[in-house]
Parts: sequence; C-alpha cells; structure tokens
Amino acid sequence: MNVKTLNYQIAENNIAGPCRDKPAEIRCASCIMDTSYYFANLSLEAKLDLQPSLSLGKFDKKEALYKEGDTCRHLYILLSGEVKVYKTLPNGKQQIHKLVQIPGDLIACEDLYLETHGSSAEALNDVTVCHLKCDDLYNSTERYKEISDTLLQAMSRDLNSYIRHIANLGQKNALQRLASYLVFLNDTHQERHLKNCHLKDLLSRIELADMLGVTQRTLIRSIKQLESDGHIDISREGFFILDLPALEKISSGS
Repeated sequence: MNVKTLNYQIAENNIAGPCRDKPAEIRCASCIMDTSYYFANLSLEAKLDLQPSLSLGKFDKKEALYKEGDTCRHLYILLSGEVKVYKTLPNGKQQIHKLVQIPGDLIACEDLYLETHGSSAEALNDVTVCHLKCDDLYNSTERYKEISDTLLQAMSRDLNSYIRHIANLGQKNALQRLASYLVFLNDTHQERHLKNCHLKDLLSRIELADMLGVTQRTLIRSIKQLESDGHIDISREGFFILDLPALEKISSGS
C-alpha cells in the first residue's frame, strides 16, 4: 500500500493517526483523539489542528499533575494509569471528587476557563497523559466550534458526576455509598470483564473513607458486612465482585 492510498483511507475513516508534525521516533503508534470518548467524533480537520499542540507527559506514583491554586496551563488527556482529583479541606483531609481511570478521559477540564486550578490532581500509579496548552486549545476552538462543543460535553459530564457524588453523600448511608463506589469501579475499570471481576483499588482506606464521607471505622465495618453477606471478597490488591446485582440493589437503596 503506498502513502497516498494510506492517507486517503485515514481521511475516509476520520482517523488522525500518529502526530504528523512530530519526528517519527517520538510519535505515538496511534492518537488518543481517535479513541477518546470526547474527541473521536471530531472532524479530521479539527483533530489535525489540535495535534501540533499535543505533548506527552509522564508522572510517577504520588506525583502531582497540578495543585490547587496553580496557574491553569494545560488540559490533560489520560493515556494510562489512574488519577485522583481532590480538594484539601481546612482540617487537612482530602475530599476526592473524581477518579480518572479510562484512557481518553479529561483531567482539569473543569478549570479550563479559570486562571487557577480549583482542585489538585495526583497520580495513583505511574501515569501517562497527552496534554494540550490552554492557549493553543483556545485558538483551535475559535477555528473549530465543534471543539468547544466537545469540551462543553466534558464539563457537563463532570458536573453530573459531581451532582451524583453529592447526592450519594447526602442521601445514602455508609453501606449504600460503599456499594455505589464498587459499582462505579466495576463500570470504569479496564479489566472488569476478567474472571471473578477483580477490581484493583488504589485508594488507601483513609482516602476511600474521606471520599465516601464516612469514618475509617465505619468504612471497614461496611466492607466486612458486604464480605460476610457474600457480595464481595477482599484481597491486598482490591476487591472481588461476587454479586454485582446485589451491590446495584444496595446502591439504589432498594
């Protein structure tokens, strides 16, 4: 297949492919914009307009992508790993309001049009991202309105997630909150279709308790109850979902 034919097929399939402006030795094998929930349906022209602004970034476990109060400079697109987004409360505790786990998801989208970040983001394990400079992104949105539409969709999705989280804290008891979290893990974990539904949990018990708005003692008691009822099994690495329908029923308050 010659280059002309290949380029024609890429255009026909609306696939941007590896960044054409980058040297061959540092190009990704494929472009995350072609598979991201937010960018995949953009026109080829819009994707190619964004590509020159993409840069690869790597963060070690526990390393901050950015901290609350930092100047907003980038939009991050997750390639691999998992990230927690949180606010630090006056008492020093962290209130985790977002876990980013799915490749193609956006980090810091809610801060795009702010001068400084309203929350912090930290790598839960080794994380790789593609990031866009905000100034370049703003310029691209002026040329292609569809980019603004996809960012608005991302912000709306984040807002709905925050609303559900607040509803969980305000309306559900500890057991229901834990069940909701486990259902969320199952829905978002990349290996959820493996045998026994083993879900890695990278949050410490303290972090998980803070996220769910319960004490660590109450969290441990709830975990033991779900385990004794035969709905889950636990290991050092995470959870085994044994009865997902039961968890979904508990989560809904039934």
